[in-house]
Amino acid sequence: MKEFDFCLFTDRQLGALARQLTAEFVRRREAAKRLVRRRGGLVEGAGPKYVNPDNPAQTWSGRGKRPAWLDAALDEGHDLDSLMISDDHPERRG
Repeated sequence: MKEFDFCLFTDRQLGALARQLTAEFVRRREAAKRLVRRRGGLVEGAGPKYVNPDNPAQTWSGRGKRPAWLDAALDEGHDLDSLMISDDHPERRG
């Protein structure tokens, strides 16, 4: 793969690129977590159901302890239904 000359990018462009890369790494990590081992094979797990409105890279499956971002969003007046991932969200499209 050809290396990029990052000094050609502005600070704003580098920040946007860093956010995109972080979101992609999170998406890939979450996709890998959804593949769970059952009886020797890999099976698709539940996947995320809720998304942080301030940071779409943060999701929650609805299982286990609620993340801090979810509690904060609920304290700010959001309801759980408003945080549910829509069918057109990248996590739903796979």
